[in-house]
Amino acid sequence: MAMKWREIISGATLSAAPASLFTAPTLTYETIQQATVYNPTGAPVTFALYKVPTGLTAVAATLICTRSVAAGQCIQANEAINHKLEPGTQLFASGLALTLNVSGVEYVPGT
Repeated sequence: MAMKWREIISGATLSAAPASLFTAPTLTYETIQQATVYNPTGAPVTFALYKVPTGLTAVAATLICTRSVAAGQCIQANEAINHKLEPGTQLFASGLALTLNVSGVEYVPGT
């Protein structure tokens, strides 16, 4: 059993529509430990983060966090912390021009 800390998403620039930014690899489990969002623009922008199991899409049923991020602000997306991602689960996010960083723990059974 191998566990390691890792950057799940590093400095991703988001678009207005939800986009897939990460997929948990085969036989790999992830736990989100921290998620931060930065707004480099001059106006508030709404951020949304979705945990999307295999076969589903980024819709209200898979939403785990949504926030308005003020101009020039960096926030923690606390609602994302401790969410588990099974193999094939994707993280989708949206928020025009925002940047997203997510870190966590990766677990690979049997290694």
